[in-house]
Amino acid sequence: MTTSLVRQVLPRPRPWAATADVHGTTASGFASVRHFFERACREAGPPRSQGAALAVVQDGELVVDLWQGTADPVTGTPWTGDTLVPLLTGSHSVLATAVLLLADMGALALDRPVAEYWPEFAARGKSAVTLRDVLTFTARLPAMEAGLDQRDVENPRMMAALLELHSPEDDPRAGGVLHGPWTAGWIVAEVVRRVDGRDLDLFFLEEIAGPLGLDVHFGLVPDQLPHTARISYGADFRSRFPAPDGGEDSGAADLCERVWSNPCPFPADAGVWSESRRRYALIPSLGAYASARGLARLQGVLAADAVRAPGEEPLLLSRRTLDQARSFWVEGLDPLLGGVSAYGEGGLQLLDDGLHPAVRSGAFGHQGPGGIAYQSWPQARTGAAWVRGRLTAGPGARLLDEVADAVDRTLRAG
Repeated sequence: MTTSLVRQVLPRPRPWAATADVHGTTASGFASVRHFFERACREAGPPRSQGAALAVVQDGELVVDLWQGTADPVTGTPWTGDTLVPLLTGSHSVLATAVLLLADMGALALDRPVAEYWPEFAARGKSAVTLRDVLTFTARLPAMEAGLDQRDVENPRMMAALLELHSPEDDPRAGGVLHGPWTAGWIVAEVVRRVDGRDLDLFFLEEIAGPLGLDVHFGLVPDQLPHTARISYGADFRSRFPAPDGGEDSGAADLCERVWSNPCPFPADAGVWSESRRRYALIPSLGAYASARGLARLQGVLAADAVRAPGEEPLLLSRRTLDQARSFWVEGLDPLLGGVSAYGEGGLQLLDDGLHPAVRSGAFGHQGPGGIAYQSWPQARTGAAWVRGRLTAGPGARLLDEVADAVDRTLRAG
């Protein structure tokens, strides 16, 4: 396939007047968001070295659509409203959405063992591991034992075969919520293939992105490469992760090295993530790509479905499935990265209400290191996404706090 099916149905971006290098528009009541966006972009670094975008969808309408800077500092390509960004570790909630759709279809159940759909997975003590365990990072399978390199992770079938030979982790630190950047995706992708017959990327395109017109993808096709941002790292970004320069060619005995350096998801050369081969590959846990618009629309769809009347036809997921998926399942401190995460039964990250409970009560999505954040706010029927090309050590959700404030004001005014 050489042409994106999704891109054929998306509206073409409209030209906008630039203000202080910021392009785009805000609906009535959201003018203050532009100021906060400009400030966040300035704090992220010089505009010629990075770019960013913010989108907010409320009741299906794009009420904030802003972008600025450079998508690719090497080529000088400017950021546009439909620039695609690799979500990297932010791919997990998008991955979980695909699993939830299969559950909604009746093709699988989250509380059933993975081995029920993939019999070979049961080997070496994994027969009781459920899909829910995998999606909530409680499966005790956070890392690979075999030494891997950056090419290996681009082959999901080989990774699935290697995982069949793994035993659950003995290290006591794996007993709680331990985020492994790679393994959950490979397990999920193999289950999708086994129960549906399609690979994850095609399933997501044909069942979610295509029908909803979302510029969200697992892996890219050639005509999308010129529209894709090149990532770079802020000064302290890689120091956030344990053993960031561990040996990628060793099956290291230490849990930190196995999880975060076998191989490192953020290699010293960030250009690895901009190689064509890497962009084409299916890397389920880190290889989702999206525009801010596409990601915000997906979160808006989920927010709307989460408060739909029981029995009402959903846009994507039934109220029953989303109620279960958002129901609290586990909360814990990651023993390697620090920071507390909470997950619902369906692997959706549950987020704090913050200062705006009227907007963010029941919020879910993703927030974490790197600066990419996206959230669904069911009570406000709103989805928001903040993406950028330069990854930083701090969390990326602060700008969305300001967006929540604007949404709160518009709800009160309405």
